[in-house]
Formats: sequence, structure tokens, C-alpha cells
Amino acid sequence: MRHDKFNNFHKGQGMRGSVFKILLKKPTGFTLVEILVAVMLLSIGILAVSQMTIMSQRSNQVIREYMEAREVLARGIEVLKIMPITDPNLDQTCGAWGLDSISLAYHADTNNVVGKTIGSMKDYYDVYWNVADNMPNTDQKTIRMIVLNHNGRFLMNADYVRWR
Repeated sequence: MRHDKFNNFHKGQGMRGSVFKILLKKPTGFTLVEILVAVMLLSIGILAVSQMTIMSQRSNQVIREYMEAREVLARGIEVLKIMPITDPNLDQTCGAWGLDSISLAYHADTNNVVGKTIGSMKDYYDVYWNVADNMPNTDQKTIRMIVLNHNGRFLMNADYVRWR
């Protein structure tokens, strides 16, 4: 019998049973404050993930732009490599100090072989090249090809030195 009283006491039916019922009663739901805190934490997490997604898309776009610009640059240099040294597209446009300038540079368009080789990529990139005679040595030409995006932002350049 003592055993039964012990069990009843822990079930909240012994002395002061009503107090134990209240203390041992398990909560059946969430309070409004708990729900608001959970929603706030969830929204902060979603906001952080969305910001990372946007940054990832932007960096992918920049990387793609540089990869395409590198391809355009490689195609253009290949065309200039196979041109005869006497080709008018390889006449001097500047001195050694002006290789980075595009004001006097040749421009890739449908009227020259570089523009035709680059094809539709010229719609997205502006390609220029400068030629400096006797640089770095006598009987050499330095050709610098410059690639800009369609907004005029510099992307990359490359030099190619040819013997006469």
C-alpha cells in the first residue's frame, strides 16, 4: 500500500497535489514571444542567404565577362600573328608611350579581318590594337591588343612582339 501512495504522490495526488499538478504540468504550445523570436531569426537567415545568392550571381557574371574577354583577346592576337608584317593593319599607330591609348588605335569592326574573326563577340566587347615600330628592339614591332566591355570599362590587354 505504501507503494501506491508513493506513486500517487508523484502523480500529484498526494499531499499538496494541486501544487504539484501545476508545477509538473507540461506546456502544450508556444507563446507569442517565442513565435516572434523564431520568425525574426528565420527572416534574418533567409535575408543572409539571399544576399549571398545575389553576390554569387554578380561574381559569376564578372568571371564570365573576363573569360569571354580572354577568348576575344586570344582570337584577335591569333589573327594578328598570321597577318603579313606589311599589312596596313600593322602600321605604326603610336610610339612606345602610347600603346595603352585607344584614340589612334585600330578598332575591330566588320571592315577588318580581326572584327570578322571575333564575329558576334564584337557586339559585347570593343577591341583595339596599337602598333609600335622598333620596340623593344630595332626590326621588331610590338602589338598591344586592348579589350573593353560595351560600357567602355577596361578588361584586359596583351602584347605580341613580331620580327620584321
